[in-house]
Amino acid sequence: MTQFISLTSKLVPLLLANVDTDQIIPAQYVNAVGEQALASALFSRRKAEDPDFVFNRPEMKGRSIMLAGPNFGCGSSREAAAWALKAGGIRALVGTSFNQTFATNCAQNGMPTVRLDPVAFGQVVALLDKNPDLELTIDLRQGSVTVDGHALTFPTGIDPFISDLMVRSIDELAYLLERRPLIAAFEAAHRDV
Repeated sequence: MTQFISLTSKLVPLLLANVDTDQIIPAQYVNAVGEQALASALFSRRKAEDPDFVFNRPEMKGRSIMLAGPNFGCGSSREAAAWALKAGGIRALVGTSFNQTFATNCAQNGMPTVRLDPVAFGQVVALLDKNPDLELTIDLRQGSVTVDGHALTFPTGIDPFISDLMVRSIDELAYLLERRPLIAAFEAAHRDV
């Protein structure tokens, strides 16, 4: 797993509700190979249909935190959606709700999906309306999102287990392997039960 401790970036706002994985990466591109192909496939339909779509705007280049609308990543379970976002430069997503399978796919690819309560999220959106170059910091060790000098804790946040894995740059298998002695001791103590 790619390590993720903290990240500061200007925001890529995509505040639409129910953005599904087929919008993120259309079905015909799910087998795309390589970063460039995945980045090109990212929101390819929306980019073609709308010249002013957020991923077409030159000022979005280099931004790595997406501010996402509710129920982001719904639809199919395609992991290619997470791959395409990562290939397109997104390293973390902040929103009020994410599809659980999508959030798991992102986590397995080292991209946290940070859930804020609607009030905190609304504050971030209001600040962004005033300043389109607003920078936001996600810090998994501190469990915070910092924006405009104010730290917001993750009220519904990111699963502490997932956060720990990202900070330590290990996956679930490595986590289990670290606990082999504890597992063996438990099994020995409960053999006859």
